[in-house]
Parts: sequence; C-alpha cells; structure tokens
Amino acid sequence: MDGSGEVRLPQRHVTELSSFFAAHDRWLFGHAFLRTRGDRELAADLVQDTFEAAARAWTRLRRRAGGQQRAWLLGTLANKDISDFRRREAFRRKQPDILARYQGATSDTAARALNSIALEQARKIIEDMPPRQKKVALMRWQGHMKASEIAAELGIAESTVHAHLHTARGKLVVGLERYYPFGIDNGKEHP
Repeated sequence: MDGSGEVRLPQRHVTELSSFFAAHDRWLFGHAFLRTRGDRELAADLVQDTFEAAARAWTRLRRRAGGQQRAWLLGTLANKDISDFRRREAFRRKQPDILARYQGATSDTAARALNSIALEQARKIIEDMPPRQKKVALMRWQGHMKASEIAAELGIAESTVHAHLHTARGKLVVGLERYYPFGIDNGKEHP
C-alpha cells in the first residue's frame, strides 16, 4: 500500500496491465461507444472506469485465459454502464425537487403590492397618533427598547408605557384590518 491507501502493483504487473490495455482498448471502446449511443466522452469514461477496475482485480484477472478476460471486461463495462444509468435516472427524478429547494421563490407581485399598501397605511396610522403615544410606539418598535427603559427615558410610569402600546396596537389592528390575513384577534373563539 502507498500513502493514499491504494494497493501498489508490482512492476511486472504494471507491464502486463499496460499490454492488456493496449490489446483490448479499441475493442472495449467500440462496445462502450455502442452502449452510450455514440457519446464518445461517456464511452471513454466508461472504458477508463472498466480498466481501473481491471487494475484493482489484476492479481485474479491475470490468471484467466484471454476469452475469460474479455468476458470479464465486457461484464464489468455493462455493470458500470448500468450503475451510471441508474445514477443519472435517480438524479433526473430528483432534479425537480433539487431545483425547487435551491431556486429562489417566485415573486408574488400581488402580495408584495398589498404589503406595500399596508406598510404605507401603518406609517400613516402611526403618524396620526398623539405625540406621546407615537414616541412610545417608535421607541419600542423601532428602538427595540424595553418598557422600563422607555418609562425611565420619558419620566412616566411603566404602566403608562404599556397603556400607550396597547392603544397604539389597537389603532394599527383596526386600521390594517383588511390587510390582516387572519382577522382581528380579540381573544374570542371564532366559530
């Protein structure tokens, strides 16, 4: 074995294998060319894979007679072609799923337009709020401040902050009701 884990052939086997390749290469390529329906590159890859398998099995294959060696080559070529065909077919069947998974989502123009309108409406609703309520809402929603931080900054009770946020949310829900896909959640069970 060498450093890569591959079994190294003795030099005399390398010479035998080279002669074996030279003797059967054109014949095997002809069979591969027919199996691949004239695809020269695929046929060449198939021949290479077959001879690599022959090199790995050379200690057993070298003891066989010439006709048995050709039969082994042809059988190995056919098996590799079938395996390759199965791999390609499996990929072909999975390709739509793969494309669907990795392609970007199609643009939903109607939803984008509706979201844009709703966002503009929300901006108007917030803009029309009383100044203190608007400030509390923006500090919370834009500034991501906690209620206690808002109360400290504005010098008001924390319960007043919660009251302003509750009223501001209510105005947004009412103003955006037609854009809200699940209706208003008022805590009541829906039939």
